[in-house]
Amino acid sequence: MEREKILAVLLVISLGANAFLFLSIMPPVDGNVGNLLSTILFPASGAASNVTAEGMSDVALTEELGSEAALPPDPTPEETPVPTTVPTSLPTTEPTPVPTPEPTQDPSIITLVNFSSSKYPFRLQYPSNWNISETSTGSPRGALLLTAPVEKVCPKGSSQCFQYVSSMLIEVDPNPGTPNPEEYFTISIAAIQAKYTITSTTKSAPCYLSGARAYQIEFFTRDKRGNPERSYMQYYGIFDGKAYILSYTGPYSKGENVYSRNKGDAQRIVDSFVVERTYKVV
Repeated sequence: MEREKILAVLLVISLGANAFLFLSIMPPVDGNVGNLLSTILFPASGAASNVTAEGMSDVALTEELGSEAALPPDPTPEETPVPTTVPTSLPTTEPTPVPTPEPTQDPSIITLVNFSSSKYPFRLQYPSNWNISETSTGSPRGALLLTAPVEKVCPKGSSQCFQYVSSMLIEVDPNPGTPNPEEYFTISIAAIQAKYTITSTTKSAPCYLSGARAYQIEFFTRDKRGNPERSYMQYYGIFDGKAYILSYTGPYSKGENVYSRNKGDAQRIVDSFVVERTYKVV
């Protein structure tokens, strides 16, 4: 027993010497830490407090936590002030209206134009590049004159130019003298033969005009010296007691010229020709 006491005293002395050496070498420490070390190394001389199983007193633990709680809070970033007034509406800019351009027709595109006579009960369609007149027909029975585009020719080596025109004349004979279209056609051709010399190239045939039986003829005339002068294509029909004569004419030529180039359009005019019929109840 005496031996154990001696060993305990030596152990305490050794620990005390080591603690003194350690404290003398290390820099000064916080008072709380010093108290904590003193309590661990010298429990008999420490404050009268209970020691936990881990060797730290309740007072030291409380002081340690208190020191942590006493630290100043982290500085908060400076907040951007929020404007107190909010605009009720945002400024708006009225868009400038852009006018829509009106479509323009390409002059190279030829369309058909509808026409109705203001004096006689007929209507037709004609190419948009043709001219039309109800007054300047050049004939006492003329109801409508349609003129194809003028063609200008300037021969090489000559300072003189020539203009060539083809046209269609629609005439209305209010007193044909007969209700029979074939008889009227025969009388009309006889009058032409008396005025002009019709060559052997003359050809005629029955046809339809405005859905009714009619007669058609093609021929050319000669001038006083016997030279071919003009070409003709004519249609004859009788509707409601009136005779309608459609005459397409142009300068004569064996080859292609203004007459032949516009003949297709002239035929379209003839095909579109319609007489508004009047029917009587029998």
